[in-house]
Order: sequence, then C-alpha cells, then structure tokens
Amino acid sequence: MSQAGLAGRAAALAVACALGGGACGGAAVEPGFPGTGVFVEVLKQRWIKRLGPALPNFQIPEMVEKHDRFNPVETSSAGFDTDLRRAFIGAAVGGLYCLDLFSGDTVWRFDLNDAVGSTPLYDPGRRHVYFGADDGRLYALHARSGRLLWSLDTGAEIRGRIHQHEGTLFFANANNSVFAVDPETGQTAWRYRRPPMDGFTTWGYADLFIDRGRILTAMADGTLVCIEAVSGEVLWSLDLAAEAATSTREGVVTLYDADATPVVSEGVAVAASIAGGMVGVDPETGSVLWTRPDLTHVTGLSASYGVVYASLAGGGLVALDPRDGSVHWRSRFGRGVQRDPVPHDDLLLVADSEAGLFVLSTADGRIKQRIDQREGFFARPALHGGYALILGNRGTLYAFAVK
Repeated sequence: MSQAGLAGRAAALAVACALGGGACGGAAVEPGFPGTGVFVEVLKQRWIKRLGPALPNFQIPEMVEKHDRFNPVETSSAGFDTDLRRAFIGAAVGGLYCLDLFSGDTVWRFDLNDAVGSTPLYDPGRRHVYFGADDGRLYALHARSGRLLWSLDTGAEIRGRIHQHEGTLFFANANNSVFAVDPETGQTAWRYRRPPMDGFTTWGYADLFIDRGRILTAMADGTLVCIEAVSGEVLWSLDLAAEAATSTREGVVTLYDADATPVVSEGVAVAASIAGGMVGVDPETGSVLWTRPDLTHVTGLSASYGVVYASLAGGGLVALDPRDGSVHWRSRFGRGVQRDPVPHDDLLLVADSEAGLFVLSTADGRIKQRIDQREGFFARPALHGGYALILGNRGTLYAFAVK
C-alpha cells in the first residue's frame, strides 16, 4: 500500500461513517471539546526535530483525494535503545533515524528510497535494531553504527511493531500475513497468510498481541486469529463481522475489516471489527463471552489495570470492563481517526489525526491537556525514561517530558 493509499483509507473511514448514517460513535463533537477537566501540564515540550529526506530527488507522495488532509501521513512510533538512551524512528521521507533521546541530535541515519512507517525494535542482547519499510523488507541494523546486517523481502509494506518472543521476531505486513523470523540470520521460520477480502477496506491493519506463546491478530476480512508462536499453527479463528454482513443495507458502506490490535485483560481477549463492533473471547478456545455490536468503528485498543480502552473514529474513547463488556465511561472528543490509547499511570495519551494529541484521565475520560501543532498525529505516542515521542503528520518529531 502506498503512502497516499494509507491516507486515503483513513479518509475513507470518515466518509464511510457519514454514509453509514453517522454510526461512528455518537454525536458530532462541538468546538472546544466538552467534558474538558482541569488542565494540567502533563507533557512539557523538550525539543522538536524536522525529519527531512537525505537522498536526492526523494518524492513524498502527494495527497490528491478530495477528503485527504494528511500530507504526508506518519505512522512510525519510536523504539528505544535502553542501554544508551537513544531513540529509533522512521519517517515517510525514507530511512531510519537513531537520535539522542535527551537532545534530539542525530547519531546516525540509515537511508532508504522508501517510507518507513513501522515501530523499530531494539535487541539489547545482540545490539541490533529491527524495522520494516514500505518496500516490503524487514531490516536488521547494528544499533551502534547503523550498519546493515541483513534484510528480508516479505512482499508487502510493514507498518506495525516488530515483536521479539522466545528468541524469534514476529510481525505482520499489509498482505494479510504474519511472519516468524530468526533474528540472527533473517530466515523465515514460518508464515501465515489469510487471503484478503475483496471490496472496501479502511486505513491499515491490526498489529500482533503475544500472550503466553499465542499470537492474536485480526485480519482484513474481519477474522480474529490465534496462532501458536512456535509452529505457526492456527489454534482457532473467529469471524468478528458475521452479524454485520447479514444486516447490510443497500446503499450503506460496510467495512468488515478488523484494524484494531486485539488485547488480553482479566483473562479475556478483546477484539473489534469496523462494522461488527466489539467482542470478548476466551483466549484459550475462541469462545465468545460477550458482544457489543453498538460499539462500531473501533480504530484502536489498549488495556491497563483491568480496563480496556477503545478509540472510535470520530467518536472519542470508551472504557470497558473486559469481563462483560460493560461501559465505565465514554468521552467524546477529536475530529479525526484516533489510534491506540497509550496508558501512563492514571492518564491516557491519545493521538488524533486532525485535532492533535490529547491527555485524558483514566478515571472518567476528562481531557487534562491537549497539544495541537496544526498538523495532526496519526502515529502512536511512545514513552520511555520520562520522555514521550510522537511524530506529526508532516514529518516533525516532538519530544515531551512526562510528569
């Protein structure tokens, strides 16, 4: 998928919400964002760095679709070198940066003639850093120098996280595939691929959640899949959008795909599809424990201290009990697409593709702080060592101290 294609999918989600009768999580949000609490300076800006192309004649894809307001869309979140207090982050202008976390100075840069939208992984044992790019390759670099060690062609862009579990790398790509790879050699141990669904889909694809040797992920056809990490065997699968498929009305755009990454909390796997709503599942068997078909257009999930948080496109945030799906609170804010909420103590950091970065209370969903740099955030905030890093939609990286 091209850079323009990803942005187009994000815009298409908003369009589909309108075509579907506004079923995107509630009424429109009034200017000023009601429900705002007492503002506190949780995030204090430390430094800003513009990520620019290093290769000559590098072209950033132009956004030409009518509803696109992202130019370009940045999806990369930061990974961190826990030994030397450095950050690794990719950009739409191509390549991977290694930065000093305290100053933002560039330590080294690995240049590519393609966008990097994945979240890198630092391996302290090998001192390697792994990341994926829009050219479909997974790269392994020496973390101290940026020297290329190996690369693996996966056939489609990689824009999620790179995970390491029990000595193996795991990641998904845009071809509805999950890979297990040897971190030393780059050889593929196994690959699982599900045929993509024909028709209209939204902005991206789900990441992986690894729990006790099992990999949970959701696919473009709305299927939740549980895979055994060692062998790649599918343990069970569940159609999250079956009910939505049977109730589709003529003239209404229905998005069956599941783009939010599943989470496990209180012994329950929680997942969602765009049209089918949310579901709680027994992670051992795949049996459905509860459903919430009213909570549609979920674009991000996270869990913290026994609560699951769901981002709704154009509808803000919902906090649920993972055991039965009951709603603790709902906070309506923002104008665009929100990604996975990022927990920090008793707060949540939520990026909005148009309205900026929000800090909310986990107790009641009230807004504590809003940062609007007039470009929106489509990337997930990353926290480490008292710092929060987030990449704006026009290639500007912001570093904040976190109180």
